[in-house]
Amino acid sequence: MAKNVFRNGEFNLSREKVHISPPEAAFPQLSQGNQGAGAAVQELSPVDEVEEYTGPTADELRREAEAFKAQWEEEKARMESEARAKAEQIIQEAETTAFEEVRKKTENAQEEKEKAEEEARKIVEDARAESEKILNESRDKAEGIEKDAFQKGYDEGRESGYDSGRSEVERVIDRLHMIISKTIERRNEVIEESEAQLVQLVLQIAKKVIKVISENQRNVVINNVVQALRKLKTKADVNIRVNIDDLKTTTEHTKELMSRIERVKNVTVMEDSSVDPGGAVIETDFGQIDARISSQLREIEEAIIELMPIASSKRSREPDSLL
Repeated sequence: MAKNVFRNGEFNLSREKVHISPPEAAFPQLSQGNQGAGAAVQELSPVDEVEEYTGPTADELRREAEAFKAQWEEEKARMESEARAKAEQIIQEAETTAFEEVRKKTENAQEEKEKAEEEARKIVEDARAESEKILNESRDKAEGIEKDAFQKGYDEGRESGYDSGRSEVERVIDRLHMIISKTIERRNEVIEESEAQLVQLVLQIAKKVIKVISENQRNVVINNVVQALRKLKTKADVNIRVNIDDLKTTTEHTKELMSRIERVKNVTVMEDSSVDPGGAVIETDFGQIDARISSQLREIEEAIIELMPIASSKRSREPDSLL
């Protein structure tokens, strides 16, 4: 097979012109012309010089392509590293923001509580001052009435005057008791309202913080699943239903779950849109374990409400629930 591509040094450049006769089969007119008498022979034009190829060779092109590929792999690795670093930075900033918000909300809640207590103290102090004022006035008035009654008793009879003065004093004392009772009731209402509002505020803050952590830290669902699996009483096959965002993470850790929990035979991970991110539902032949975030928050809410006074508990259940 004829060679079409030559390297430098495989041929010599000559400045002499070369005349090449064409084959007779390819050019029959020349052959016939030579046979006829007086036929004119056409001369071939000189061959033009071929310009020497000075571009890169195939090996050089291959090496250049390999160098470009290696450079791209390095660039790709650098871009992936920067992307991972950026993702970690975003998660860190989200956690910092969430906990900063919790701190601010807690400070605000403490300020509201102190304000409510201060208002209650002021109401009690004002009531006491008012009651003391009324008591002093009533005493003065009672003394005056007693004197008048005493004087009148001498005129109309001592017993009649004494009874009249005593009834007036009793009326004033009953009024004082009513004022003090109303003041105490108002103070208790202020404290109970503040307590209920603080509990709801704390629950709302907890919900937001857990939501941020569940969405940004994928190991939350693994910890939840491990805690739920530890509640198994006997060895059994397990179906784990998780949110679609946690499906890949949970599937990748199935072997780890089986090694950490002895009572687990086989693990099957399934998607469930009713399960919120970070939570899980464990199903076995013996029953179901609910490890959803919403269920755990509801248990916390109920436990806190049980510790509250009855009046505050009733009011906290009337508004829309935390979940």
